[in-house]
Amino acid sequence: MINDDLIAKRKRGRSIGGIILILIGTSLLLQRLDLDIPSWIFSWQMILIVIGLALGFKHNFRGGPWFAMITVGGIFLAGEIMHWPYNTAKFIWPVVLIAIGVTALFKRHNEHMFSDARYFAKDRTSSDISSDMDTINISSCFSGLEKVVTSKNFKGGYVSNVFGGTDLNLMQADINGTVTLEVTAIFGGCEIVVPANWTVKVDISTIMGGVEEKRPAALLGSIDKDKVLLLKGSCIFGGVEIKSFA
Repeated sequence: MINDDLIAKRKRGRSIGGIILILIGTSLLLQRLDLDIPSWIFSWQMILIVIGLALGFKHNFRGGPWFAMITVGGIFLAGEIMHWPYNTAKFIWPVVLIAIGVTALFKRHNEHMFSDARYFAKDRTSSDISSDMDTINISSCFSGLEKVVTSKNFKGGYVSNVFGGTDLNLMQADINGTVTLEVTAIFGGCEIVVPANWTVKVDISTIMGGVEEKRPAALLGSIDKDKVLLLKGSCIFGGVEIKSFA
């Protein structure tokens, strides 16, 4: 079942995150000891690669954000180590665009990794798509997507935004117990509209990004503690908004 899979991935993600933090902490400690450690170990490129690896392991290397981050970080890290006779800074955005483009093409040809590719191909700008599926797998890359979920047994899923945005409307959906929705926002945003009686718990890691709860307090008086939407994932230079309407 998807909840069991999400729980397993969540535990694995925490373990990987802990190991990465230990490695970073150990490296910083060694640096403070004035040992001869290459400067690139502490560069922004390496940080980008580490974050990309963490995202990849956490999501079983599904989706594209991890690939784009590792590609960009790897190219510029190679330039620093090999001392290329170029100003690599001016190549950042072209490389970013190429990496994301390659990722988008790869995902469109792999239905297992991107089950909603047919929606992405139909309208690259904005669309109002209704789905009665119990799980979702959405990706938005340099595009906007509006999706309405009507399942009365919604079990969660995945939403990935890279330089794009998703408006996810769950007002007509229903849940039983706790369901997990994995959200990744990198230079992008995600707006999630949920019924006023749902309990929403947030466990999203943010780096120069944020998660904002915009549900009016007046609508939260009828919260059902047996209906819990758990938001997991990462927000890097992006934003996630949670809303409810009467």
